[in-house]
Amino acid sequence: MLRTPAHAKLRGRAMVLLVVFPAIALRDLFEFLDITGTDAWLATAASLALLCALGHLAGSTLADRADHPDDRDFELQIADLCRRDGLLAVQVAPDANVKAYLPNGSLVLIRCGPTDHEAHPLDLHDFIGTAHHDHQADIPVFVTLHGFTTEAREFAQYHGIVLLDQPRLGQWQQGHGLTTLVGTH
Repeated sequence: MLRTPAHAKLRGRAMVLLVVFPAIALRDLFEFLDITGTDAWLATAASLALLCALGHLAGSTLADRADHPDDRDFELQIADLCRRDGLLAVQVAPDANVKAYLPNGSLVLIRCGPTDHEAHPLDLHDFIGTAHHDHQADIPVFVTLHGFTTEAREFAQYHGIVLLDQPRLGQWQQGHGLTTLVGTH
C-alpha cells in the first residue's frame, strides 16, 4: 500500500482514538474500583501498553502470514507473546531464542524452530541439551510453523519438550495463555 502524508495523518488520528477511548474507560473503571492517584496512572499505563502490544500482534500474526517471517522476526514476535502473557525478564538469547520466567519463578526456554520445514529429532536434540544443561530450564518449549515429524513428537514426549506447531501457535496468538498451552498454571 502506498503511504501518503494524508494516509499517515489519518492513521495517526485513528491511533489517538484507539488510545484515548480505552484510557477514559480505564479511568472510569479505576475510579469505580477506588484505585486513585499514582496507582491509577500506573494501572492505566500498563493497560494501555498491553493494548498497544495486542494491537501490534493483531496486525502481524505469525500463523496467518503468507510470507514466512525471518528467524529474528519470529523470535521477537514470540518474545512479545511472552510479555503479553505476563512472563518476566523476557529476553531473546542467541543460544535459546527466548528465555523468560513465569510469575512462580519457573524458567521457560523457547526455541523457535525451523521456519521452512518440519522439525526433526535432530532439531530437538540440540535444544534439549541447551535447555537442561546450559539453562536448567523448567519448561522447554519448541515452536515451529511447519509442524513436527512423528519421530520428533516421540523424542519431545520422552524428553519433556512442549511442542507448539502452527495451530497451537494460532491459539496462543488468539489469547490462550502460554501457561494453558504448556499445561502449567
